[in-house]
Amino acid sequence: MEFRLLTQEEYDRKLREVIVGTEGHHARVQNVRDNRATIGWGYTLNRTDNVSTWRQAGIELTAEQNAVLERVDRAPWARKTDIALTFDKVLSEQESDRLLRASIHEYEAPAVASGMPLSEERVAVVSVTYNRGPGVMRRHPVMDAIRDGDRAEAWFQMRYNCWGSNLDAESGLRKRRFAEAEIFGLYDDPEAVSVEEAAAVYAMYREHHAEIDRVERRFGLTVDGVEARPNRIAHANRDYPDIVAIYGEVQTIADSLEPARSRLLAHLRERYPALAGELTEERFNAGLIDPGRFPREFALAAGEGAQPGNPALAPRMDGPAGPPPGPFQHGHLNAAVAALASGDAEQADRALRRLADSPEGQAFIRMGEDALARGEEAAREALAR
Repeated sequence: MEFRLLTQEEYDRKLREVIVGTEGHHARVQNVRDNRATIGWGYTLNRTDNVSTWRQAGIELTAEQNAVLERVDRAPWARKTDIALTFDKVLSEQESDRLLRASIHEYEAPAVASGMPLSEERVAVVSVTYNRGPGVMRRHPVMDAIRDGDRAEAWFQMRYNCWGSNLDAESGLRKRRFAEAEIFGLYDDPEAVSVEEAAAVYAMYREHHAEIDRVERRFGLTVDGVEARPNRIAHANRDYPDIVAIYGEVQTIADSLEPARSRLLAHLRERYPALAGELTEERFNAGLIDPGRFPREFALAAGEGAQPGNPALAPRMDGPAGPPPGPFQHGHLNAAVAALASGDAEQADRALRRLADSPEGQAFIRMGEDALARGEEAAREALAR
C-alpha cells in the first residue's frame, strides 16, 4: 500500500474538514443518543482529563464550569454523563476548533502506532477513531490490515465492519463510514491500477461478498443495482458537501470495483487475444468477476504461474448478453474452439475440463453414460438371442 502523503498543513486542514463535516457543531453539551455528553465538534466529556485539556485549549471558564469538569474527571464512568450534562458553557466554533486541536492527539494514537504517515489514509483512520475511540480501534481488524499493507482489506473493514454496535445510530454511522472509506481509498491510484492491485481488490470482494451485499442491500446500492431505502450513500453525498468537494462523491460498490474490473479485462484481452471477443466490458458487470471460477487459468498473478484462488473471470453464459461468439451455444466449447484455432492446446484442454466440471458438462456425461449403458444392454440381449 502506498500512502497518499500530505504536508502537516494539508493534513491538519483536511482532518478538521472531515471531523467538522461528519460531527457537526454542538454549542451546548448534549446527549447525542449515545449516553455520552458531547460538545463542540464531537468532543465527549466522558473522560478523566477534561480540566487539563480545556486549559491547554485556552478556553475561558467560570469557576463553576471548571468545578463541573473537575467533578466529571473524578467521577466513576457510570456517573460521568449525568454530571457532564450540567456543564453550561456555550462554545463558539472558534473555541471548538481549539478544543479539537487540544484533544486530537489521543485519537491519533492507533494510526501512529501502526506507522501511518501524514496522509489521506490517516485522515480517514483518525476520523473513525475520533468517533469510535482509540481503545476500540487499536484492536480493530482495520488496523491489522493497514499494518499488513493490505489496502483492499482495510477499505472493506472501514466501509462495512467499523460502524460500531449502537443499533439506534447504525444508519447514521453507516453513512459516515461510507464517506470515510471513500477518503481512505480502495486503490493507491484509481487511474493507474496494476494487475496485482486489481487482483487483490477482487480477492477481497470474493471473500466478503456476502457481507458486502447484506450491508449494501440495507444501506446503499448493491452491485446489481438494488437500492436501499433510505440510501445512505446518497445521503452521505448530500449531507457532507465539504467532504465531497475535497474527495469527490462516495461511490457505489459497483463504481468502486470499476477500476479493478477494467484493468483485469484489459489484461486478459492482451494475454488471451483469442478470447478477446468474450472479455468485453458489456458482458461483465462488476459482480461477474469471480476470483474462484472460470477460467481459472486467467488467474492474474503478474507474470507467469496462475495460482488457485487468484482472481479470474466468471462469465455468465446466458442472460441478456447471450452466449459468447462461436459455433456452439456453450461458452466452454467455444473457448476450446478458439484456443485450438490459435494453436493453444493447453488452453483448449483446460476449457474442455471446465466443460466436464460444469453442470451442463456433467449432464452431458450422464447422457453419454446412459447411452453407453443402453448400448451394452442391447448388445447383451442380441447375444442372448
